[in-house]
Amino acid sequence: MARDLRLYWWGQTASTVGSLFTAVALPVVAVVHLGATPGQISLISAAATLPALLFGLPAGVLADRISRPRRTLVLLDALSALATAAVAVAVAGDVVTIAWLIALALVSGSVSVVTEVVYFLHLNQLAESGELTKARARLQAGQFGAGLVGRLVAGPAIVAFGTATALAVDAASYLLSAGALLAMRPVAPLERTPRTGPSSWLRDSLAGARILFDNRFYRALMLLLTVPIFTSAGTGALGGIYLLHTLHVPTGVFGLVGMLAGVLGLLGSTVAGRILAPHRDARRVLVLCYASSSACALLYPAAGGPLPLAMVLAGLGIGLPALFGAVANVALSPVLVAETSEQALGRVMATLHVYAGALGLLGALAGGLLGDRLGVRPAIWTLAGASALVMLLTVPTALRAIRAAPFRPEPPERTTAPAEESAATQ
Repeated sequence: MARDLRLYWWGQTASTVGSLFTAVALPVVAVVHLGATPGQISLISAAATLPALLFGLPAGVLADRISRPRRTLVLLDALSALATAAVAVAVAGDVVTIAWLIALALVSGSVSVVTEVVYFLHLNQLAESGELTKARARLQAGQFGAGLVGRLVAGPAIVAFGTATALAVDAASYLLSAGALLAMRPVAPLERTPRTGPSSWLRDSLAGARILFDNRFYRALMLLLTVPIFTSAGTGALGGIYLLHTLHVPTGVFGLVGMLAGVLGLLGSTVAGRILAPHRDARRVLVLCYASSSACALLYPAAGGPLPLAMVLAGLGIGLPALFGAVANVALSPVLVAETSEQALGRVMATLHVYAGALGLLGALAGGLLGDRLGVRPAIWTLAGASALVMLLTVPTALRAIRAAPFRPEPPERTTAPAEESAATQ
């Protein structure tokens, strides 16, 4: 499977570079070319999270019924390429509007709902027994490294070639990712229990929520995530206006502000495998990282002074949370595998995505509202301060839940159906 993991790494890395081009281009299109207000920016951000609320639970049921996750990922890459290319054409033709950007956010969000669940199932197929954490850390490190490249070249590329070209690069990167998936060797399909009927879908959709509610640490984890997700969504919705208008970061170096986040995120992904040794309780790592991330986010609204200093402080305000978030993201993998059966893994992850999506949607809308009422910087201060305060109250609850139940490492074996004789790509 080493060859397939390398292909997966290259595909995901290429896709991440392309996504960074879009991440830099869209705020430029919205703020600079279309003159978007904080409220309109928040609508674009909210549109990206709305699909998680509408389709999240059904996506989890679907994921737990998919026996060949790779085929699904190929189709999702193709759909993403088509949607991004359409907006690139609209930008090139000077017919793009805020509605176009909202539509792209809706499509991207809908694809992400399924991708984020199926991605984990596919990785769990490719990784050797007991190697899931290392494989996840390596893939995430590649994505952060690609993010560095994307942020380094996206701004200058937009200045030189325009935002339409940046979006076209993203569309091409999705096709490269699909090509990497198609080049992998076939693997045994996952064993699934056939289920039909609306009642079965409804019952299975709610199964993830029941599992989360019955698990004491999962309940604490959801409480721990509440305010940071809400506040980071609100802060992120105001990020383009904050950097371009409040701090007056030039368009050509706009993407460089996030470079420090890429460097520290890469560092976090690199050290995560060592931090998460088999004997270490990954749940404690999660709690520590979420708390540290929330505290460091206070640096972001504090950015000021000469432009270089302001960019460094803003970069640290994004980068340090990215470092701790990268470790937490890797730590979440062994926690989910240890606490959830493979047959229900998709539904549990989908339920978490729906929960996070609801908070993200409310946070993005609240960020826009606060930005319109208070101003951009005071709004970000309000959100970051609330996150740090509530984190102080929720960490003790999570630690008590950890002490109440011993941690079980990820299982050495996974259940798959017998390999088929067909050599068709999964």
